[in-house]
Amino acid sequence: MKGAVLLALGVLTLGCGDPHAIPIVWGEDTCEVCHMPIADPRYAAELVTATGKVYRFDDVGCLADFVRTDQVPKEQIHSLWAMDFLAPDSLYRLDGLVFLLSDQLHTPMNHGVVALRSGPAADSLLVALEGRWATWPDVLSSVASSRGTR
Repeated sequence: MKGAVLLALGVLTLGCGDPHAIPIVWGEDTCEVCHMPIADPRYAAELVTATGKVYRFDDVGCLADFVRTDQVPKEQIHSLWAMDFLAPDSLYRLDGLVFLLSDQLHTPMNHGVVALRSGPAADSLLVALEGRWATWPDVLSSVASSRGTR
């Protein structure tokens, strides 16, 4: 009996770590904002609450729209995550990414913004797409100002 109790406590402890991003199931998980299936990893993003609830998005702009409209109160947001557009192999915390805005980007919901890890490849994409670098507050403003116009 004592062994079973210790095992149960161990399993519960494993689930008590910091809230974190959870892998997206491509083609099955849907965007919290537009309700479209998340099919293209290059544009995907997540919001994780302090309680560990995960909201998924098919476009960084959808994440920005969700955050901007306070769908989850700011004090309840634990972390924001996105894929690197050039190497969509894993979700990265937004505070470690840069954002590229370009009218030449055809994102799922046409927000025209992608997240990238900084470096020469990101710089080359900026030039190729005639875009501009943006901060997260810039992205929030861009989504607010383009709402309904793209």
